[in-house]
Amino acid sequence: MPALDTAVATQVDSGAVKVIALIRIELKGKGETPDTVVGYHNGGRPFTYGGLEYLPNRFLDAEGLSASLGNQISEAVLSFSNVPTDNADDAIASIEAYDYINAPVTVSYLCGDPATDEVLGVLVTHFYEIDEVEFEGGAVDENGQATITLSISLETLSRRYRDQTYAKRSQEDQARHNQETDTAFEYVATSPTWSEEWGQR
Repeated sequence: MPALDTAVATQVDSGAVKVIALIRIELKGKGETPDTVVGYHNGGRPFTYGGLEYLPNRFLDAEGLSASLGNQISEAVLSFSNVPTDNADDAIASIEAYDYINAPVTVSYLCGDPATDEVLGVLVTHFYEIDEVEFEGGAVDENGQATITLSISLETLSRRYRDQTYAKRSQEDQARHNQETDTAFEYVATSPTWSEEWGQR
């Protein structure tokens, strides 16, 4: 694991740290919808970092990002609540216009000085890909504004960890990690229905 930048390490040692979580999602458009990169953060106004403008968390749940650890593929969940569906600048509001499955998601935690709000550097970065998205339609307000609530399940970005995990999730993932003709997952869906016989016949 790379060492922290000197300024970041010094700030951490001081015990006074402001943590800024940045979420970057790369989406591939369907049909005429162009590819896009969208970012979110846990602040109150737009924030630009690394050339990308991160939208404030007006809709990102206070929980923001929940994650699990263990010896399996690590998982995380992003939750967005009551997102207006007519915001053309917010790809999450129209995520069905994109091929979002396996889309790369980068979650970075920046270190800031709480006294000056200066960003000093990166504490840690995690790489994920979208596993699935659950949708829930929201209410329509008095002005006819429709909203949507989304729960986005993430898993470790396997392309970054090729050949370093045995937890493959699909035939495509298995082939990518091994060889194109690998058929290990061909019968996964039907194997639970196979009859088995034990003992002597």
